[in-house]
Order: sequence, then structure tokens, then C-alpha cells
Amino acid sequence: MVTSESTAASSVRVALKLPFPADDVAGYLLRPDVVRHWLGDEAELRAEQGTRAFLPHASAEPTGRLHFEDPLPGHVRTLAWPASAAGTSAAAGQPMFELVVAQDGPRPDVSVSLRIAPCSGGQCRLRIEHRGLSGANERHASVRVWQGALNRVERLLTAAHQQRRRERQAIVVVHGIGEQRPTQMLRQFVKNVFERDVGELHFVKPDLNSSLFEMRMVTVPRNEDTRPTTDVYELYWAHLIRDTTLAQVLGWLLRLILSRDSRIPKALIGLVWTLRIILCMALIAFGWLMSADVSGWLKSLGIGALAAGLPALARLALTVLRDQFVIGYAGDAARYLEPRADNIARRQEIREAGVGLLDSLHDKGRYSRIIVYGHSLGSVIAYDILCHAWTRHARRRDDVPHTSSRALRALEALVNPRTGSPAAPISIDAVQAMQHAAWQEYRRNGFQWKVSDFVTAGSPLSHAHWLMNLDASTPFSDLVRERSFPTCPPQTESVASPRPGVRHQAFTFTHAYDDQRNPKAKRSVQVPHHGGLFALVRWTNLYFPYRGLVHGDPVAGPLTETFGTWIKDVRLPATQGFAHSRYTDRALAPEAVDRLRTGLNLSLRQPLADHAPAAPPPTVLR
Repeated sequence: MVTSESTAASSVRVALKLPFPADDVAGYLLRPDVVRHWLGDEAELRAEQGTRAFLPHASAEPTGRLHFEDPLPGHVRTLAWPASAAGTSAAAGQPMFELVVAQDGPRPDVSVSLRIAPCSGGQCRLRIEHRGLSGANERHASVRVWQGALNRVERLLTAAHQQRRRERQAIVVVHGIGEQRPTQMLRQFVKNVFERDVGELHFVKPDLNSSLFEMRMVTVPRNEDTRPTTDVYELYWAHLIRDTTLAQVLGWLLRLILSRDSRIPKALIGLVWTLRIILCMALIAFGWLMSADVSGWLKSLGIGALAAGLPALARLALTVLRDQFVIGYAGDAARYLEPRADNIARRQEIREAGVGLLDSLHDKGRYSRIIVYGHSLGSVIAYDILCHAWTRHARRRDDVPHTSSRALRALEALVNPRTGSPAAPISIDAVQAMQHAAWQEYRRNGFQWKVSDFVTAGSPLSHAHWLMNLDASTPFSDLVRERSFPTCPPQTESVASPRPGVRHQAFTFTHAYDDQRNPKAKRSVQVPHHGGLFALVRWTNLYFPYRGLVHGDPVAGPLTETFGTWIKDVRLPATQGFAHSRYTDRALAPEAVDRLRTGLNLSLRQPLADHAPAAPPPTVLR
């Protein structure tokens, strides 16, 4: 509600309480398109000391009738605007913002003060004071002008607040190996991550984005002021890997076991040598049986086994072991991870299904952000579909009047430490905050890429240099260097800097686009290259440490050494027994589920800066 008061004979003051934090409002109200919306098409106001300003102006007749005139020129005389001093968002702690514009001309004592002060509950108070007025008519005209301006601010931010309440986000869950059933992973994920016993109810609905009639999606209603409405989808791919043969699996396992020790992950070298010893002992025993004279006792053993039905039991056990474990589990990894000719079609179908799902979520325009979660082999599949979807969506762009590369350049500066002094250490949380700021900036620049977070759990990507080589003659490091496997931070190249003779590392390039206001001109903005996905997407990785032969998760491990130091590796508490399937099991590993929920950043809300005025700026300030 707009309030006004007379503070002195020569001043008027109007105020308005807004349902947004002070720093959000401060950054939003002085955007050029927003300034024109609430102060008029010819208005101009910037948070820069000494800059020119043009503010709305009106005169009043004795009858009270108002005449709106050309904006009055002035300059920013006083500035206490923390965001402008830092060049980025305001510091934590909700500071106060104040800006004073002094009128040019014969009346320098006339000024307009704009103050944004924080209030409780994440809200703020916007106050405008017009000083140096003479006479009741001037005060009356001033009250009408600035009450009208605050009325437009109120309508604008009320619409933004309502739009925020209607926001939706999507989570794509990609299941791991094994004979998974449709929606099995989806239901387990929602049941554990969104606890029903604390009031986070959910609704199971048909999945209209999938061509499979078996599939469902889950909607979790918004949690007031903490999380928007969240739709959870599952990328189901188990039906696309069929007809795996025992020879394919054993051949893949044998190639891994016989790899050079330098290629085998250190955490698994003991397990691999154990398998090698067992394999050698089996070969020796087989050779001994083939050469030794054991016909007498072997005949007696055969007769006894035949009488007891041992052959049938042994055949059943071997069939179960082969079909359910060797082919049912290892077979999925063998077919997907190895790019042999007979596997390419299966990999293509899975990736097409995943990219198609992301395409659908992007194209519907229903979601403001997308989160991707992958478990086990599903994390590799999720990584692949993100990389392919990025190349399809990264340059799709809506026309917007203004673009900025400030957040992306600040992020790129992290890979270019200043010479002459050691770089101050920066936490991974601070890096991820800068990545998200760059993603938000990218969206405000009109680009349609919506994936903001990638979360992996129990991921074999930690052993990528062992599992994901193209062939024996091409090291994984070469594939990373050529950007076939995007990293976090992205791979860089040396480019010339503005300073003569100095070069710096870059993962961005200049993208030119048409200027809306001048069709004959071009404007430009920095964008990440084709392998720069993880400049904008935060990557969090969860793993149980592996120890001994049976404790923890031998499949998983940290990713920073292989895929980059901007990944947030989350080491979970050590467990007893095999822990590969416990990441979404609150009964066995509640802390893992809590850390997973934190990594998903479910409570994140779209900033006020992403809401553009829905109506054109007013030409007459009524």
C-alpha cells in the first residue's frame, strides 16, 4: 500500500512496502526497461555517482488539475548503493540503499531521495522524498507524480510476486543398472527425498512427455517461500538394452581385469588383483583336472550327484547368476560403456530418449529451471544427454533489449589468477554460487538453456579413464582435452587479452546478435563454447567411500581429479556392507538422502531480475 506524508513545508514523502528483499528490488528498479516503466518512457536513472538523471515532473493549477511536463534534468549527487560499488550483487546482511538526485538549473536545492530499506520477513520498504518544493501546488503535484510512480511499482512487483508463486521446476531422474521396473526409481526417489511424514505430499500423474504408456510423473506442491511446485520425471531406459549375451559381458570384464595397472583406479586395484588371482587359480585347477587321472573318484562323485539331482540345481544356479547378475547388471554397463559397433544402436536409442525428454521440458515453456539426477550407470547416461542437449539448446535465444556478460566474465576470471600475488582461496560453495549467477545471467540474456544443476550418486564416472576410453590407443585425457568429455570448469584455450603481449585462458567466445533498436547494428555477448556446459550447470557428486572388499561403494568415488575442481564432491559416512543402492534409502542412509536433497537445491527461487515488465512503458504518467 502506498502511503504519503508531508515532512515539512517544502517536502513530501511517499512510501511502499514490497514483498521482496531490498537488494533484489534495488537491482530491479534501476534496470533501464523497468525505469521507463515506472518513471516514464523518457526517464533515466542509474546508480552511478554524478551521472545524468531525468525524473518525471508535473505542475498543478489552483483547481487541482495536473499537467504532466517534460522530465526534469538532474544528476546523482549522493549515492549509497552497495551493489554498484561491488559491481555485483549486494553483500549479505540486507544493506540499505539510498540515492539522491539534485535538480539542475536555478533551483539546486530541489532534490529527490530514493531509499530502499530492509524489513523483516525478507521484505523491504521503498521511500521517495521530494525536497525543496515551494507552495501547496508544487507539493500537490509532487504527491500525485510519486504516488503514481509507486502505484506502478506496486502493480509491477505484485505481478512478479504472483508469477513467482506460479513457478515450476522439473527434476529428471535417471535410474541405474539392473532389471529396473518402470517408475520403480521414480517412486523410491520421491518417497525418500520428499518425505510425506513432514507434510510434503505428492500426486502421481500420467507422463505426457514419454511415449511409454507405463510411465508416470510426480508433482510435489510448492512449499511457501522455500520451494516452487516441482514435477519429477524418470528417464526409463532398461527396455532399450536387451539381448545381451554372456560373451559380450565376459569379454568386457576380461578387458577391464587385464588392463594395465596404471589405468586401474587406485581404490579398485586390490579388488582387480583379487579377481586376477581367482581367475588364475580357476585356470590352474581346470588344467590339473584335464591332465590328472581322477576317473575313479570322479565316477563315484558323478553317480552321487546324479542321484541327488545336483546337475539340475547347478544349472539353475548358474542360469540365475548369468541372467540376473552377470547379464542383468554387468550387461547394462558392458553394452553402454563400450562404444563397439554392436552397442552403438543401443547407446543412440537411450541418448535420443533422454535428449527428447529434455527437449520436451525446454520447449513446453512450463519450467523456469530443470535439475538432472543420475544414479550409478544412470549418471553416465545423464552426463551424456546433458552434453548432447547443450549443443542443441545452448544458442537458442529470445530477443531481449539488453545483455550482460558480467557474471560469466567473473567466473572465467577464476581460471586466470592474477600474476604477482597468490590467488585467495575460494570455496566450492562460492564457485557454485558464481556458476548459478552466470546461469541466471545467461537466462536473462534470452538464452533458453534451463538446466541449472546436475547431481550424481554412486557414479562410475569416477573411473572414467578406465571405463570410458574410446580405444586402447586414445588416452582419456586426450578426449577431455579435445572437449569430447566436457569438464567442470570447462577446458580453456589461450586467447589474446586487451593488454598487449598478455594472453589469458578462455572458455567463452563472443556471440553477435541483431540490435532491436537499430536493425543495421549488431550487439554481442559472451557465451560458453560447445564444451562449456558446466560453466553454467553446478555439478554435485555423492559417494560412499569404498574399503575392504565388501564395504562402501566400489562403483563410486570423487570426480574432481577426472572432471574438474569445480565439482562439489560429497563424501558420505562410511558404511558396513555394500552401499551402492543406499543413496535414496532413508531407512539405511538418512544422511545420504539429506545431502542429496541439499545438492538438488530444491529451495532455490527465480530472482526478481528475471521478471520483465509485461506492459510497455506509459507515455503519460497518470
